[in-house]
Amino acid sequence: MANYVFKTIILFFIGCSSCLNCAGQIKGDKLRSLLAEVREDKKLVAACEQKAREYQIAKFGRALPKLSGHCWDGCPTSIVLPYYPREARRLGISGQVKVETIVGENGKVVYARVIKGLPFLSQAAERAASHSSYTPQKTCGDKSIKFRWTITYNFYFNRGALKITTASNKALQLTAR
Repeated sequence: MANYVFKTIILFFIGCSSCLNCAGQIKGDKLRSLLAEVREDKKLVAACEQKAREYQIAKFGRALPKLSGHCWDGCPTSIVLPYYPREARRLGISGQVKVETIVGENGKVVYARVIKGLPFLSQAAERAASHSSYTPQKTCGDKSIKFRWTITYNFYFNRGALKITTASNKALQLTAR
């Protein structure tokens, strides 16, 4: 137990110091502006869905059920797997890291931040998430919009073998060995 606590304290300081100046981070007014744009785009999508429901009720007498299991807009085209940090491998550290991303109109990640996970694994996960790409999400007017996407990276050892998996908020599973 004491060994685990010691490893966690060391990794916290190493992980935080190495990620103080992460590349591509948006801060302050730019971040507030970006989040406001995402909220406005979400309203556009809600308005489109409302129009579609009204059309379905007028044509069929009821709203049709939503299909699940397929991603119509904003599907990932490339989820980049992170490297497993050398010190984490050496110390046998494993865990889960959740990264929230904002994807721009062109399908490229414009903002990524870790919302849960060990700081030592976080930097690798954040960098990988920022290099992922998606199909652009569009409104009913065929306008590309910004949207949020969450990726969960699982770092773990399996009998000495390194394994990293990802799961996105729409149940995408990838495994790297």
